[in-house]
Amino acid sequence: MHCDVAVVGAGAAGIAAAVAAAKAGAEVVLVERHGFTGGLATTALVGTICGLFYRNPAGARYAVQGFAREFAEAVQSKSQTKTTMFAEGLHFLPYRPEVFHQEAVRQLQQTGVHVLLQGQVTGVQVDTRRILELRIQAAAEELTVYPAAVVDCSGNAQVSMLADVARIEQAYYQAGAFVFQVSGLPQIAPDKLALELIRWIKRGILAGGLDPHCERLSIIPGSVAHGAALLKLGMPVPFDGSNECLTQYELDARARSVGIVDYLNRNEPLLANLSISAMATEIGIRTSERSQGLDLLDETHVMTCAKPDDGVAMGAWPMEYWGAQRKPQMRYFGMDDGYWVTAGMLVSRHLDNLFFAGRGLSATEAAIASARVIGTCLGTGYAAGCLAAEFSDTGTWQSAIDKIRRLQIFAEEA
Repeated sequence: MHCDVAVVGAGAAGIAAAVAAAKAGAEVVLVERHGFTGGLATTALVGTICGLFYRNPAGARYAVQGFAREFAEAVQSKSQTKTTMFAEGLHFLPYRPEVFHQEAVRQLQQTGVHVLLQGQVTGVQVDTRRILELRIQAAAEELTVYPAAVVDCSGNAQVSMLADVARIEQAYYQAGAFVFQVSGLPQIAPDKLALELIRWIKRGILAGGLDPHCERLSIIPGSVAHGAALLKLGMPVPFDGSNECLTQYELDARARSVGIVDYLNRNEPLLANLSISAMATEIGIRTSERSQGLDLLDETHVMTCAKPDDGVAMGAWPMEYWGAQRKPQMRYFGMDDGYWVTAGMLVSRHLDNLFFAGRGLSATEAAIASARVIGTCLGTGYAAGCLAAEFSDTGTWQSAIDKIRRLQIFAEEA
């Protein structure tokens, strides 16, 4: 199978990359390991799109433009949700995971992207500095894709790993989280309910009925409706990148979630009807290995709101670092400001036709704590798709920068 652009991973970044490349006239193949689109936005029941808006307690104003804004507004309309303000003037958009998937499918079909679900990339053939082919294990057959350019949106630098080129690696990454939905909650105000949950969990820990790690449970803001809500259970240890750690995450999180609900159901009178109505398909892994780019997004770039001339996507979320503590370490830059992700952060240092976006862009662990959110992933994905399409057509990507900037950086001023 020959194509202009192959995109690996159909999460927020991959969806945006595929749509962008297709709109630029490229023939696009999108490979996804699951049987549906959306990545962690659907499998992990994330429930909120962060990074869309500038930080300001006075009200929400879009920081992202172009595809990221259009996609988010479509998801918001069909989810019938409202923009929500959290602490420190942060705004985010609650959404229904099934709507995220449905809107992604609509846009991919509308732009003519060839979607290959239940396909796992198992091998990469490289000659000199170019990817020649991707080997894909599909449900019942093995396929080979011959792309002119590749966009890796796997979230864990899968293509760079299979191509055996250097990656950004470390001993530990940010701690993950597990999301599940409950029903049977008492009909009280969401803010009060969030405080009550903390009290119920603390009582259970003090009584010896719940283990101390249960204190990492919280209600996802904006998810409470009709006695149901999404609950997020933070993992007590950082992610070390291994399958062993991921397996233990899954086993512990699911058992602990069931144990919490069972205990509260039996011991708290207001929760006599509490039950689990849905569980995430997989643990939400916040960060993992990343590809090495021509540029590196670092802490200074984020905190000073740097805006280089080749900036192609907007970052507006603070550095939200999840370690072993119950709450994340938050580092804020100025109100009504953000930074620009450069084209070089989306282009491989080692392979001329490899691009990347989303959680796998070229960034330090501190910086990706800001850029990993869905709103920014949509923007970096769209930029990477445009760059890849330009490379497949002309053999260079630099000439696409001005167009991307008009669509994503300066569209608000037009």
